[in-house]
Amino acid sequence: MTKCFKCGGTEIAKGKITRSSDEYFSDIVFGPEGLRFLTVTLNHGTKLHPESYACLECGTVWSETDPKALKEFIRKRCKGASNEKSPG
Repeated sequence: MTKCFKCGGTEIAKGKITRSSDEYFSDIVFGPEGLRFLTVTLNHGTKLHPESYACLECGTVWSETDPKALKEFIRKRCKGASNEKSPG
């Protein structure tokens, strides 16, 4: 099980760090995996804080985003989110 190295939490979202649009000066965002097909969103994820860090020993790179904004983004726009009802 993957754990947060900072707080020990186990509620982890996997995704990619990308630009929010094709514009050169667009925000850098964390885009969680599992976006629903044809999801309309301008940001493609939640904005990362301007600072980021890298470990010189292992190469791990990290930054931060607003946890409330990330949970809301996933709830509204990702497959398997808690707001989806199971069949039956």
